[in-house]
Amino acid sequence: MGAYLDAKVRSNHVYVFSGGIVVISTISSQPLGVQNKYASLEKTGSGVEEKPIKDSAGPENSNNDVTISDAGRKALEASRGGQSPSYYEQFMPTYDGFTAANIALGVKEPGRDTFSAGKDFSQVAIDARASMDNNYERLESIGKSYPPNNAPAESRNSLLGELDRRALYAVASNQGEMFTKDEQAIARNKMNQQQGLAMGLYSGPTSEKDQFSDPFVGNMASKFKAGIEFLDAVGNEEKGTSFEYAHQRAGVQKAYESASIKNGEIPEDFMSDSPLIMLLYEAMDAAEKFGSKSITEGQILNAEDIRKQSWFSGYENRLDDSINATRELYVPNFTK
Repeated sequence: MGAYLDAKVRSNHVYVFSGGIVVISTISSQPLGVQNKYASLEKTGSGVEEKPIKDSAGPENSNNDVTISDAGRKALEASRGGQSPSYYEQFMPTYDGFTAANIALGVKEPGRDTFSAGKDFSQVAIDARASMDNNYERLESIGKSYPPNNAPAESRNSLLGELDRRALYAVASNQGEMFTKDEQAIARNKMNQQQGLAMGLYSGPTSEKDQFSDPFVGNMASKFKAGIEFLDAVGNEEKGTSFEYAHQRAGVQKAYESASIKNGEIPEDFMSDSPLIMLLYEAMDAAEKFGSKSITEGQILNAEDIRKQSWFSGYENRLDDSINATRELYVPNFTK
């Protein structure tokens, strides 16, 4: 079973969502693509939600091109239950006695430290390891032993449900080299699910799909703006050290600007202070403007993954400086 995958066609652009993560393609003789940072998870057998779900706000829905003000969007969120973090728990089912409250809270407040409050990042990883080990034992005690690489959603959510976004990133980035590949993958998936739900894209059990309402009524610019705001609220470790994050943040901004222009609107200025994001955005923008035929290949997990992208050609000699400047900006004393 794969993660959510859907496409919205707008003139010469296709916006593809996979688990809430955007792929931008300009349909022309020389298209530009910015690929889903978690695309390979769909092939691993781990870290994916139950079944592909199509967004109810498809191209046939006339609401797709409605422009919603910030005030209107917030009112709609409140009226549909999206304002409360607990609303999202129903899309993260656990076994009795377990909770996914902290992951659900991360949909609305990704920068809110609950599990990781007052801890340096090394201690966050140590405590995340202890929490997961304890939950492995608890799952076994109720006859639900965790099956690596093929765990149902209830097992994954029960295992990680106590972790906030910062702790999830400690697992996903293998801080302290304490986490397995499967654990890293499911942590990335939970982070992916948080962003998708924040953008009004359903990700969760098929049985709960009817309980989900898109607060943006299919409006693409509003979805991408929400994605920018979500990513801007995450913790400094993720901002300062995650290549996936930087690639995604630059891509969502490009998508927001394109969708706003399609709506006849002037995009707001959401340029990040991150030197790495600014460099990736510049490379993406140039590739699109000059008609480079390119799509991101594979996941963006490290500097080499960026260097090998054809859309990044010509920018390689600026990459190391932008990486170092970004770390200095957000996490000057960071150690792996």
